[in-house]
Amino acid sequence: MIPSSPPAGASSPPNDRPSPDTAVYAYTITRWSPPDPAAPVRVVTHRDIAMLVADVDPAEFTEPAMIGLVRRHHTVVREAFEHGTVLPLRFATMFADDDAVRRLLRECHDEVVATLAAIAGHREWGVRIPRPQTAPAAGISGTDYLALRRRERDGDQLHRRLARHTSRSTVRQPGPGFRLDAVYLVPDQDEDEFLAEVDSIGGEVETTGPWPPYSFSELRTAAR
Repeated sequence: MIPSSPPAGASSPPNDRPSPDTAVYAYTITRWSPPDPAAPVRVVTHRDIAMLVADVDPAEFTEPAMIGLVRRHHTVVREAFEHGTVLPLRFATMFADDDAVRRLLRECHDEVVATLAAIAGHREWGVRIPRPQTAPAAGISGTDYLALRRRERDGDQLHRRLARHTSRSTVRQPGPGFRLDAVYLVPDQDEDEFLAEVDSIGGEVETTGPWPPYSFSELRTAAR
């Protein structure tokens, strides 16, 4: 069992893996201590933060198996998110061994703690708004045509409306079929207002979520 609070300088014992070809797959970082995860997922800790990991064979990560592996990644992160704030790691993040995991947690400790505090009580929502289908010019009036063109160009305005109810947001480069493609980090207490703003847009709107903060969990220290 994982103790309810860590002793000073505590960390997980070394893990002896049977095969030198095995890597340590990393799912997410969270605060001490998550509930006991279901095997094969386990916990590696450093001070007051923990990483959920599993021993894997990197050879598994081939195209035919990729969908199942992505689903497994998402399931582990979502289950951890049900119990507390998480910092999801990118799919297929792997380490050579547990010592490498602890080294990252040690080097990134302050950044992890600050980021977890900043995103606590938030969930991620995605919003995509398709461009309206352009009707033949001969089939609409000039006024309606100008209104249609304005709707095609107002992605920035729609984003500003939604971002008022969020802590952070990221606008993706929209594809040719979308006037807005963005993700939003929304405080729990503001979700009703955010979703009401989405509903007020009118027309076709694609909303996804709520998710763990996948789009807002990059570690600057780890990216150096």
